[in-house]
Amino acid sequence: MDNELIKKLHLKQIEILDYIVDVCSKNNLVYFLIAGTLLGAVRHGGFIPWDDDIDIAMPRKDYNKFIDICEREKDGKFILHCGKVDKKYYLPYAKIRNKFTLFEEATDNNYNYNIGKGVCIDIFPLDNARKEKSLLQTIQAKTAKNLQRIRRLKNFPFIKRKRSLLKRIFCKLIFFIDSYTLLILQEKIMQLNKDDSSKYFVNLGSQYNYKKQTIEKKRYLPAKDIKFEGKIYKAPNDYDHILTRIYGDYMKLPPEEKRVTHNPLKIILDESELVYE
Repeated sequence: MDNELIKKLHLKQIEILDYIVDVCSKNNLVYFLIAGTLLGAVRHGGFIPWDDDIDIAMPRKDYNKFIDICEREKDGKFILHCGKVDKKYYLPYAKIRNKFTLFEEATDNNYNYNIGKGVCIDIFPLDNARKEKSLLQTIQAKTAKNLQRIRRLKNFPFIKRKRSLLKRIFCKLIFFIDSYTLLILQEKIMQLNKDDSSKYFVNLGSQYNYKKQTIEKKRYLPAKDIKFEGKIYKAPNDYDHILTRIYGDYMKLPPEEKRVTHNPLKIILDESELVYE
């Protein structure tokens, strides 16, 4: 994408972020900028120049309330996308999409979601964890990730991937299990620890290894203000610790060959250009 298009995309994403923040403010929900969005806020005062998405996270209780609110109080422009409202959606975190836009990534080309593929923001739940590392948490993380893969295979069986004999047998065994039932099982496993006094948050939906994402709650709370694209949003309290844990020397720019976007196959930001089927 050229710089002009990225800037227009950023404006659409800020609109979605402001909608989410408004819902959180009205309902006393906690959220944080995370991942590359947090890194951009700290290092660039806004988006990483070549980045094309926004990531936020919420403690699980706030996340579940947010899902319920968005499902109940539907907005005319911004729509909730998660497994609860679209059984074809297999990811363990939610998105809020602008339904009057299109952002189709190469990885999306295989997936015919019921909700559509509008410009979106990713919202990750932060679950309770008792320890930074444990065998039980490793089993929990791997089981949740495998259930995600199984739901993808079940919802989109035509996608050709190399599968081991064990995976092929397992896919046969779960053929008669409804995808939504698998989603409920996955979310129960992610929420095994109901003790809100637990010392850590863990992000089991992240692309990063769960151990990197098992971080003391005191590093997140209380949330603090941070400037992002000229506006004030919420960030983890000790964002330096979190960014260092995930990225190392995060103030150092990556080499140019690694400054890449998601390279969408198709992007439409003007409603007048959308063709409704």
